[in-house]
Amino acid sequence: MLDELRDELDQLRRTYAMSKPSARLAAIRQRLSRAEGESGPTRLITTVSAVEALARSLVVHAPGRPPATAHFRYQQVRNKQPLDLVEEALRLHGGKLPAEQVGTQAWELFELAVQARNLVVHECTTLGQDKYPPMVGAAERVLEAMVEVAGLLRVVERPAAARE
Repeated sequence: MLDELRDELDQLRRTYAMSKPSARLAAIRQRLSRAEGESGPTRLITTVSAVEALARSLVVHAPGRPPATAHFRYQQVRNKQPLDLVEEALRLHGGKLPAEQVGTQAWELFELAVQARNLVVHECTTLGQDKYPPMVGAAERVLEAMVEVAGLLRVVERPAAARE
């Protein structure tokens, strides 16, 4: 059983390493849609992890990088922090610095979202329920910005007022 589980985890990692950002985005969309009705901590973990996963894929599969080297590049960035991955993904795809791309407040909230996600996961704790929506919203904004910069399909259509 242990070997079978190890093999499955290794296969998932290899699959995700080789999957192009559009395929990763499809899986991310499915996971995010299932998390919509979840509690604050679960939504935060899922949304921040979605940003991290897409950013990693965008770095691994950046323009001009041969697909045959994806597994090697994945190993290079596998343990990179989400904030660094987002910054690199935006840069490699022609975007601005994160605070310029998503706005200073959204970027600062996303920085806190990463810290909160890590605290919830690694310290088995939680925050007040009112703290999660702004951080989840910021993570969604960062995800949307990466989708836009990379030329992928939008995750969520923003209301007209938010686009102005």
